[in-house]
Amino acid sequence: MSIILQLSDLHLLAAHQPEQERVLSALVEAIAEDAAHRARGVDLIAITGDVFDSSTADPERAVRAFDALLGEVQAVIGGRVPVVVVPGNHDRRVGGVVGPHRGELFEALAAGMPPDVYVHGSDTPFLSAVVPRAFHGQPFCLVAYDSTYLPQGLLSAGGTLRQEDLLWAAAQLADDDPDLPVVFLLHHHLVPTPITDFDPIETRDRSRLFRWGIQELLPRLVAHGDREELMMTALGAGTALSTLHALGRAVLVLHGHKHNATARSLDATVEGQGDVIIASAGSAGTAKTLTPGATRRAARLWPSFNVIELDRDALSIEAVSFGWKGRSRGVVDQWPLVWAGRQGSQWQVAPAPMTSPKVGPRVATDAARYRLQRSRASGRWDLDGLRQVTPDLEASRLPHYVETLDGIRGSRLTLLAPKECAKALPHDLHLGFEPARYRLTGALPRTMVEARQLGGEAASPFASVELLVRYTAGEARLVLEAPERILEASFASAIDVGTGLERPVSAVREGDTVRVALRPCPARTLLRIYWPLDGLQPRRAPRTARSLAGEPAEPVPRRRRGTL
Repeated sequence: MSIILQLSDLHLLAAHQPEQERVLSALVEAIAEDAAHRARGVDLIAITGDVFDSSTADPERAVRAFDALLGEVQAVIGGRVPVVVVPGNHDRRVGGVVGPHRGELFEALAAGMPPDVYVHGSDTPFLSAVVPRAFHGQPFCLVAYDSTYLPQGLLSAGGTLRQEDLLWAAAQLADDDPDLPVVFLLHHHLVPTPITDFDPIETRDRSRLFRWGIQELLPRLVAHGDREELMMTALGAGTALSTLHALGRAVLVLHGHKHNATARSLDATVEGQGDVIIASAGSAGTAKTLTPGATRRAARLWPSFNVIELDRDALSIEAVSFGWKGRSRGVVDQWPLVWAGRQGSQWQVAPAPMTSPKVGPRVATDAARYRLQRSRASGRWDLDGLRQVTPDLEASRLPHYVETLDGIRGSRLTLLAPKECAKALPHDLHLGFEPARYRLTGALPRTMVEARQLGGEAASPFASVELLVRYTAGEARLVLEAPERILEASFASAIDVGTGLERPVSAVREGDTVRVALRPCPARTLLRIYWPLDGLQPRRAPRTARSLAGEPAEPVPRRRRGTL
């Protein structure tokens, strides 16, 4: 069996240096604890991009920082093992977004590493390389791919997957044992992940001109140009997937980029082709805020890394989250991403249980109650909020709990209890034993006209209220008090913000409210209640006479090609 330690998105030399030092120190401790738990040494370290936070980092300092961290990691896993590194968009561009493409940093890294560290990405415009089995010594084929190549364009965090480079790698694989699986390393994702599909590009810390260009100009020129998913994908990903299937082998793709641990299984649909499993790793070097613009005291994603166990017959991938400050320091939690057997070129996936990290404190209840009131501002709702968190019975005090309050353009915040005062948005609300009450004036669009004025023609026809459950809760409750027409049309969901997976949940009507409750509720769960905007009546699918009578409608027969 081979054990691969996948580290991704370290973002070394990031701006918040003291905090990052604590995160990286906790990372080394977590790797040591995980290695002791498995009672077996690591065979290969795979680092899937964004090694550094910016391409403008001083090369000499950057190489020293990476070498020091790698030395600490190798010390706790029992000695030096082969390491393969591929670049990420942050290694090539300023802040990962602003061009032009730069290769100096990875060239310096490749030149400064010992022979047991294979740094790919310093030989562009060639993008792929088959890492020799004599280097890594494992019973699989290993392909490293530089997906960050953007020789043109001044703005993008995306990349390139070029067919010729993939075919070149495939030609070299033909000389290996055809029964060996293929491990494919790159930074960018090959299929969209649940994270950032529709999120706008974060511009809060950028210049006014930059914000105007992203928020106003770009979406007028390119549909959805202001959305992260469009700017972060790699050109050619669909073709690349087809080529990986066509290898006729079982393929495991390991990537980073999104800072979230997720997995996908894509079965072959053509005889002779192979299955592809795709797994992304979270960020091992940062603790990303969950809400754009939130302060660093607000809720954040836990740093994590992946551990892959692979042999000729089976595959197991676990995400390992770790605490890095306060009472969470030293707490490590493993949770499964993929379990699969292997028969030749096919993966037999066994569904893993739906779990989420348990790092951090617990609370007994986490509750929010909102009341909608028609605003004086045309086309909007005012929102009265009540937030209350109660400590776990075993805790002597409530853990530090900060929630970021924000609103749409033009909204205003007034805290009502424990003390009435106006606050600027966004605002960090510190929750304690006493309930916190506040009012957001002009908080939500009430009509589609207002929504389009705020978000353009592509604005959603739905509004929502939400509750972010920061810590594991014995019970989480989200209650909405609203007019009858909204209660009748409301629906709800729960989102695991670690993976981005959103699932529908039951919204229960109680008098003049609708309620969502989860018992227990995992940490970093986002509960939402949605409803259609005023003035809109969703068209429902037509029903046949039999379905109107309560009987199932007969399906319409499919027309065979070439017949009438």
